[in-house]
Amino acid sequence: MDTRRLLLAAFAALWTVGLGTPLDAAPSSGAGSRPNVVLILADDMGFSDLGCYGGEIDTPNLDRLAAQGLRFSQFYNCTICGPTRSSLLTGLYHHQLGIRGWIGTRNDNGVVIPQLLHEAGYRTMVVGNMMMLGQYRDARVADYPRLDRYLGTQPSFGSLPGPKTTGGSYFDDVIGRYWFLNGEPYTPPREGFYHTDACTDFALEFLAEATGDDRPFFLYLAYSAPHWPLHAKPEDIAKYRPRYRDTGWDRLRERRYQRLVELGLIDARWALTPRDARVPAWDDAPHKPWEAERMAVYAAQIDCLDRNVGRVLEALRRVGVDENTLVLFLSDNGASAQGSNKLTVVENWRRDGTPVRRGNDPSVMPGPGDTFVTYGPPWANVSNTPFRGYKGADHEGGIATPLIVRWPAVVDKPGTITRQVGHVIDVMPTCLDAAGVAYPERFDGHEVLPLEGNSLRPILEGKERTGHEALYWEVGANPAVRKGKWKLVARKGRPWELYDMEADRTEMHDLAAQKPDMVKEMAAMYQAWAKRVGAARGPKTP
Repeated sequence: MDTRRLLLAAFAALWTVGLGTPLDAAPSSGAGSRPNVVLILADDMGFSDLGCYGGEIDTPNLDRLAAQGLRFSQFYNCTICGPTRSSLLTGLYHHQLGIRGWIGTRNDNGVVIPQLLHEAGYRTMVVGNMMMLGQYRDARVADYPRLDRYLGTQPSFGSLPGPKTTGGSYFDDVIGRYWFLNGEPYTPPREGFYHTDACTDFALEFLAEATGDDRPFFLYLAYSAPHWPLHAKPEDIAKYRPRYRDTGWDRLRERRYQRLVELGLIDARWALTPRDARVPAWDDAPHKPWEAERMAVYAAQIDCLDRNVGRVLEALRRVGVDENTLVLFLSDNGASAQGSNKLTVVENWRRDGTPVRRGNDPSVMPGPGDTFVTYGPPWANVSNTPFRGYKGADHEGGIATPLIVRWPAVVDKPGTITRQVGHVIDVMPTCLDAAGVAYPERFDGHEVLPLEGNSLRPILEGKERTGHEALYWEVGANPAVRKGKWKLVARKGRPWELYDMEADRTEMHDLAAQKPDMVKEMAAMYQAWAKRVGAARGPKTP
């Protein structure tokens, strides 16, 4: 770690414990001032992975956040990373921004949260995965200064994937991933680096640098965890190894299902979906120690994520601004069932030249930085309990996300669950509502599209919100629309399916044949929306 990092890390440590910091008297901590906003995003985390969402992974900090705030049981993302991040930060459907799949070219049709809040007098800080910019495939060192256009202002720390890789190491620098710090190229250190920890280190440094600033702040903290590859610290893996070797995926799905019912996050009428047809019963599974290790590493990644969220929350508490800070935590899509053998990793992926042991092969134990392994359908099926489908699909396993919101001044009943429906397009208007900022018709010399989302504040206040007439999804020609309790969904090239989300949110009973008029009506709604935003057309309606 260089001298600057050492000095700032030391200052951040002091800030974390609340010693000698002028933030105690900052206007942003006052009861009547504009709130700070902290938006935290996990990557590829399933609906039921957190303890407060039924999981067995230890997440005490996020569980505490839920106990002090509000959990959403019906909140939605855009089923894949780039689209979700773009919609999250603009309040628009990703198609309106020129983004079709996980890549695209972000256009000037929208404006991102940090841009507007910076213009309104907020100090804005952006850390982590920058896959909101649309420059994913063509990022080069020369593009880094352009990032300021989207970040609102410095400081910022993060990375973008390059043209020949679909993932990055948690431990060190790899070829094909571009890192930047405050708009300049950055090379992670070879020793002592772990991506999740580093994101928090920089977030705390930026917050430390904000001491004495009388402006409220906005922090966007976009972790890469628990996205593949499966990389975790040995001591974190060891904690979970016996937990999964002794349980297996079948009993684990059943336990999570029961816990979700007990917590009131799902309805007992909704049946647990069957095990993925590609996956054997745990009792019949070969290579159990290797299979268990895959989930142990994944759990270790989330455990580390939780501890780092805890560091941020504790820093806010120590300096007395937590009571006037809106905190949102969610995942960008459901768990991923992708296998590492189908993913792109450039040759000599590691800059230090260490060969990479790649593949979901029992001879390759996941965890270390010289491996590239995923946890595949068996454990992604667990992570998305009780739903069907995975990242990239518009069934509930792909688009349902946990959302925790803590805002002491506004949340009416801390520790409760809301069943009102929301979507990531609602996050931008919620942040603007909290900050008292109007959404513009023009920004930076060009017109911007009107918001598609609506503020979540009425829900936080314990009121019934006037929700969306309908919500829509489409990635990779997988379309869906939800209107009230009805959801129409299809897989690419397949017919429409219709489900009653009140009676059957696990999508076990397709009612399309029984309700052709409903299918026709909702299909027409989808087609009109697809034409308006530029999405792929859905199946033809009989």
